Amino acid sequence: MKNFLLILFLLSCGSLAAQTETHSSSEPPSLVKWMTLKEAESHYKEAPKPIIIDFYTEWCGWCKVMMKNTYSNPGIASYINANYYPVKFDAETKDTVEFDGVKYAPTGKEKRDPNEFAVKMLNGKMVYPSTLFLNKAANFNMSAQGYLEPQKLEPMLVFVLENAFRSSTFDDFKNNFEKAFYDSTQQALYEKVKWKTPLESFAENQKPSGKKRIVFIHTEWCNTCRVMYRTTFADSSLQTYLNRKFDLVDFNPENKDVLYFEGKSYQNQPTREMPFHQLVYTLDRKAFALPQMVILDDNDAILDVISFYIAPDVF
Repeated sequence: MKNFLLILFLLSCGSLAAQTETHSSSEPPSLVKWMTLKEAESHYKEAPKPIIIDFYTEWCGWCKVMMKNTYSNPGIASYINANYYPVKFDAETKDTVEFDGVKYAPTGKEKRDPNEFAVKMLNGKMVYPSTLFLNKAANFNMSAQGYLEPQKLEPMLVFVLENAFRSSTFDDFKNNFEKAFYDSTQQALYEKVKWKTPLESFAENQKPSGKKRIVFIHTEWCNTCRVMYRTTFADSSLQTYLNRKFDLVDFNPENKDVLYFEGKSYQNQPTREMPFHQLVYTLDRKAFALPQMVILDDNDAILDVISFYIAPDVF
């Protein structure tokens, strides 16, 4: 899993104080802290996070393989536990369940008759295992059918959590994710991008360079930041134009330098409301998100603030 397993999206992290379901000792091990639909909804009301639902059946062999190989992977499990509310749902349960104020009953009395909830969420495609991702805050959901090994699940988790769907299809994002995290040849491309440091760009009495500036606000622990840094800015059709027309500023909001903008000095003096460098909140008009681009004209006027992952073709 390389670096991905240690890069948790900090803005969504938090302890998961959920009571997990009890499973029989014959079931494959899992490090994911599974909960019921009711528990997931209760936690969501207190602190909104995406929900991931594993639809399984008692007779499904690949469901058990996925539980053993994927959900017992320490990196995958820790990422899910920190950033999602994970639900393990028996698609053939004979219990009546409730979700979003709607009750769902079994479709029949036979052992393999599915529950109405599974039928609705999977759009009638009863394939097991199936994995459903719900980002209710963005009114976005995505499903994947069949067994998912850890490396296939990785980009799905990031795509939904970090709002990459706003500017990219999943297939395109997956390709760029794999380039950013697993393709060693990509390094030579992104190292050609001519970045300036915040200290170089926001020094005291800094003279204008005559170019517009793109300030790229990102961190090491933001996955879509890394994908964008290593693929969007490194895209061969964009790189020459960017280097010629813009000053590109690589701004980690955890920067400790004293920086200057429009005659004022800014420091990293974190508070509960603004935990990063204070210049970030001036540049992004206090609409902080990751990743984020702030575009300045050659007179330091803020032209635009663009939040979240931007795919190369959109950029």
